[in-house]
Amino acid sequence: MTQSSLPPSTGLASTIVKIALVVLAVEILITLGFDWLGVALSDWRLALAHAGLLALVVAPIAYFAFVSPKNQRIQAVMAALEEAKLDAEELARFDALTDVLRRRALLEVFDIEVARAKRYGSALSCLMLDLDHFRKFNDAYGQQSGDRVLHLIARVISGHCRTSDYLGRYGGEEFLIILPETRIEGATTFAERVRSAVSETSLEQDEERITVSIGVAQWQSADDSASGLISQADQALLQAKAAGRNRIIASQSG
Repeated sequence: MTQSSLPPSTGLASTIVKIALVVLAVEILITLGFDWLGVALSDWRLALAHAGLLALVVAPIAYFAFVSPKNQRIQAVMAALEEAKLDAEELARFDALTDVLRRRALLEVFDIEVARAKRYGSALSCLMLDLDHFRKFNDAYGQQSGDRVLHLIARVISGHCRTSDYLGRYGGEEFLIILPETRIEGATTFAERVRSAVSETSLEQDEERITVSIGVAQWQSADDSASGLISQADQALLQAKAAGRNRIIASQSG
């Protein structure tokens, strides 16, 4: 097994030799300097001054020659590790299959938006979407085709979202969209655009089309929570499915 670097003891010995050489060179220069000035070094005070001067000269040289570069390398490594950690955390927020927010990240955002709505009294709505008969599609064409369809539909939905909206995969073939500063009328209009766009999307299987059922809910009062709003949208979604699918139902409490 090969080693990519020298053992720690070798590096330490090399550093000691380098510092010793620097000390020796400075020692020679100082000695020559005293000789040039005609100052004898037998006086203990001059020897003390000599030692102090040597320390003052050697310490900065040794630091900038050996310690500072290592500190800079360590700082560079730490900065790279921190950046990698942030990148990993960011990747963990997104669903690998659909490239939209994961459920956990989506719920964290939803709690923040509900708190904002409570504080400022601003409008807030959400949509719960479910792909109709998706399991039958998977059974007919295979899971890989189903995964590609999920990715495609997520892109279609994302294309209709504003930069202030949040789209996430809630679970399986269900998606949740958070619409800040949006009342239920605007949310319902948005839902219809999404429903229509999905139903018109061409799939790999030209004879097939995927449709979505959508439940819409609006935040109403300080008593409403993110989970309560999701529950309202989910109940409306169930009503849309029961009514024949490929349609939108707005929560009656909205």
